[in-house]
Amino acid sequence: MLFATAGQGWVFLWMLGAGALIGAWYALLAALRRLLCAGFWLSLAADLAFGAGAAAVFCAALVAADYGRVRLYDVLAALTGFFLFAAGAFPPARAAARGLAGAARRIFVKIRAYRWIKVIFR
Repeated sequence: MLFATAGQGWVFLWMLGAGALIGAWYALLAALRRLLCAGFWLSLAADLAFGAGAAAVFCAALVAADYGRVRLYDVLAALTGFFLFAAGAFPPARAAARGLAGAARRIFVKIRAYRWIKVIFR
């Protein structure tokens, strides 16, 4: 079986972008969990949403870039994109989420709604 080498650069870029998008999805759900003081059930729902979203993005990128064929090359490119996002954009996003969560908590404490949020989401 002949391994096609034409277009590997585009496939790599597609899968790199898919990995970065999966990393952004993870960062968004992590910020949501932090903002809502996630308990067991909300964490479980966020984990299931992450798994479903990551699978959907990965499969869509495979279909768009490589006609649905799964190669180790594709998986490694997606992992590289995820880890590049985690090393570059995730730390500032996490710091912003912490600041946003702290500001939201201070606002909710002032209006006495924080207790209800803790009761609802725990």
